[in-house]
Amino acid sequence: MRRFLLLVLGLVPLPASAGDFPLKGTEQRVGGELVEAEFIHRTGVFRTDGTGELVSFTMSPFAVLSYLNTEADLREVPLGTHLIWALLPDGKGKLTQVIMAEADHGDADSSATEALRKHHATLLKDRGLPAFIDKVEGKKLTITLIGDAASHAAFCKDEGLDWTQVTKEHRTIGTAVANEELRSYNPPVDQKQSAVQEYRAMLTDRFGCAGVQLVIEPNLLLEGFRKGHFIRIFKDSWPVKDMPFGESIYPEIFNAETVETDPFHYPFRTDFANEHLPWYRLKPGEFPPLYSAHEVGGELVNRDVLKRSGQFKLDRTGELVNFTMPPFGGVQRYFAEAELGDLALGERYHFSMHQDAQGAFTHATLILDEFSHLLTYRTSYRLDEIKLDAGKLYAAKQLPTMKDERDAIIQPPDLGRMELLVDDHTRVWKGDQQLKLTDLGTGDQLLFNRTARTPTSQGRCTDLWVGRETHQRATDQQHTTHYAQRHTQGHPAWIELVEGNQVTVTFFDAKRREFAEATREDPKGKTIQTFLINDQLQSLDETKHTMKVLTRLPEATVAGVYGSSRVRWLLMPEGDVPPGYHQGQCLRVIEPK
Repeated sequence: MRRFLLLVLGLVPLPASAGDFPLKGTEQRVGGELVEAEFIHRTGVFRTDGTGELVSFTMSPFAVLSYLNTEADLREVPLGTHLIWALLPDGKGKLTQVIMAEADHGDADSSATEALRKHHATLLKDRGLPAFIDKVEGKKLTITLIGDAASHAAFCKDEGLDWTQVTKEHRTIGTAVANEELRSYNPPVDQKQSAVQEYRAMLTDRFGCAGVQLVIEPNLLLEGFRKGHFIRIFKDSWPVKDMPFGESIYPEIFNAETVETDPFHYPFRTDFANEHLPWYRLKPGEFPPLYSAHEVGGELVNRDVLKRSGQFKLDRTGELVNFTMPPFGGVQRYFAEAELGDLALGERYHFSMHQDAQGAFTHATLILDEFSHLLTYRTSYRLDEIKLDAGKLYAAKQLPTMKDERDAIIQPPDLGRMELLVDDHTRVWKGDQQLKLTDLGTGDQLLFNRTARTPTSQGRCTDLWVGRETHQRATDQQHTTHYAQRHTQGHPAWIELVEGNQVTVTFFDAKRREFAEATREDPKGKTIQTFLINDQLQSLDETKHTMKVLTRLPEATVAGVYGSSRVRWLLMPEGDVPPGYHQGQCLRVIEPK
């Protein structure tokens, strides 16, 4: 009774509450089966009970997953697992933000739970415990640990981590800046030692609050140590390691999907930032900068090769979108340059779209099949489980083997998992042979093309390519065929500059380096022919003009853009510059056989 009176009078301190953590009771709960997971970006897709609707989700930084009756990471939950998903609205009001997901495993084997608990503990020690910065006062940070309170208490018991004792002794912990995906940069280098000054027990009435709040004092305040930001912390006895290869914010892998792009680098709106800015608009005679396009997926339903236009059906909604391609607009098929006419109708493609004069996204600057999109980010899928009776394959997303900082060959950890749908119409290729689905085996390295995503389907695989040699064979065949055609028809380019009787041209290329690699020979002194074409790359007349290549020019002015090969030649005609040759005009260049 005396304690109750003291509590009412405010003379006994209550545990603190994590104010920025989402309050329990504000969520909406939905049951569903996990069908896709991207571990690095903490995103995925689940199929809802009953309707079978597919929901694309992003895990909140505060989100907690429970599997086999203990806390788990998204990479530790198998595809096909049924969970109860607690959802919150995103910035557009859609229920896509996962704040908690629980699998019902009340009867789980205790040994399986214990194995997962130990595995998850190793994962946390390797990456650091996630925490949220509540407050910054002078040199001190107030942080709240993120996680399931019961699991965190068990973890601390196993690790001999007594926060009361740590605080009493003012011991230090390693502190590394992280982003909202809870990824850090390079903890062995970037972490700062922080003395623990205070420990407070927390109420756990909010999602993601592990029940521990600390006041720490780093030996150096970093830019990322700000209120509302996230960090990873390391016990003083843990060996602090690099983030697993491919997972760091630092781009240690060229062109990898894990690289974080800085919104301050772009003075226009992008798909990942700067919503307050307008989208970049195409300008005559200018290649648009990278990341200026709006990326969408959809199934190609119609095309007009001569007009370089067509129509595709947007993923999920099925909305029909008409598009045209600018003269430098490119196509990739099998990770090699292609033409619009090479693309099969009824398959899904990735479209990089720019706005027209009315603000609609109708200009397709780049079109990639899924095969090309995967290899652009150096990824493929490893077949883990075959379920042909259900028309499904379970596969893990991988980076290729690579050298670490010690030049040892390593296989980076999986980036994600996906359910692939197949049926009797799915073609399987290995080498130059067409196989059957029953010829597939676990461990096969896969690339694929699919049909469009619908509200209830991720899309059926139209083709599967098995093995890296098969992947390279498809690329080589497409490259050879395309450049044989280009050598006859002429390489498309536009006139960048006309000065006196000298003409600077820049060649188009959908794959940036492919044209340069196909024309490695120094062009200086070559005699070539040119003829003018319109914006659909069709000939304006049959007149061909003979010119000499004076030199290959530096590429710096056209780096980091859509549509440019970055190959620039300085040409000089036999006489005066022909009529119609002016800045921005398109032409084709025919090399001698």
